[in-house]
Amino acid sequence: MSQPEPVERRVFVQADGRLAELMCEVHLLELTVGRARELRYLHREHPPDECIVHLQTAYRLLIADEA
Repeated sequence: MSQPEPVERRVFVQADGRLAELMCEVHLLELTVGRARELRYLHREHPPDECIVHLQTAYRLLIADEA
């Protein structure tokens, strides 16, 4: 009998909290442009394909520039 596929779990944290600064594998809630800039700086050394925070902040800043 084969093992079932693991269930993908997503962890959500407040963007203005300390966990957003320390963890890479979390999804951000209520991310503002100002906070996106701060988190982008804190996660700048992390490869975007390994850091969800890096990707989310980049996207937030991108859509803010388009508006």
